[in-house]
Amino acid sequence: MANPSGLPVRVLIVDDEPDLRLLLRTMLDLEADIDIAGEAGDGAEALERYAEIGPDVLVLDQRMPVLSGLEVAERVLHDHPEQLIILFTAFADDDTTEAASALGVRTVLAKDRIDELGAAILRLAS
Repeated sequence: MANPSGLPVRVLIVDDEPDLRLLLRTMLDLEADIDIAGEAGDGAEALERYAEIGPDVLVLDQRMPVLSGLEVAERVLHDHPEQLIILFTAFADDDTTEAASALGVRTVLAKDRIDELGAAILRLAS
């Protein structure tokens, strides 16, 4: 299901692993209601690309160079508290989930549940 505007959900993928970004792009490109609007490989680039793109959903890795996913989320949500963010992390422990929730991150998804990412994006944007 597309976002309420009826247009595909525009997504910015942020992860420091190029192979994982490629996998995510390939997987999510199969979803008719998701448009990969851009990618970034570290926290600073994430903020630059976010400002350029203004995505509907921001998918953030937690552990990245320059700024962590939580640091990026904190900066984005400070200025755009309505921004939909998925923290997509290999370390989805209780502390990370609680910290993300306290910042306003809507969803924390473990990377071992990668097959659920498309549905999580669409659910969040609906």
